[in-house]
Amino acid sequence: MAEANEPTQVPGAEGGDGANQEPPVDYKALYEAEKKHSREWEKKAKANRTAAAALEEANNANKTAEDQIADLKKRLDDKEKEEKRSKIAAKVAQEKGVPASLIVGDDEESMSKWADDMLAAFKKPPAPKARSQEASRSRATATNLSCATSRASSSVTTRDK
Repeated sequence: MAEANEPTQVPGAEGGDGANQEPPVDYKALYEAEKKHSREWEKKAKANRTAAAALEEANNANKTAEDQIADLKKRLDDKEKEEKRSKIAAKVAQEKGVPASLIVGDDEESMSKWADDMLAAFKKPPAPKARSQEASRSRATATNLSCATSRASSSVTTRDK
């Protein structure tokens, strides 16, 4: 008996004169088969996505009351902490004359120190302004004229000798 995995041979197909040609491949049929396969996986993925959403919703619903209370307490503490910080920042801003939105720090002492440092850094005298190009050109022209005048006068004195 012949094995199922062995290729079958067509009688009279042996020989090298082109009798062993394969029929043309139907690419459209292959494409349609792959497209059908792809659509099946797409349906499975959508079903999994809805199942995952349902599972997450069930998990959230099963959250214990203690977890919900702890979460709400944490949010409340964070909000109170931010409000306290905002009030301190407003107070320091009023005292120092610095905008509250620019103040950094968690307590009044660090905010005051930061505001003082900020004021000290910005109260320094500004750096000297660079000369404009026009002013430097006019100085260069004046220097060139004085050099040219001195050369001309020295050449006149050398001719006179």
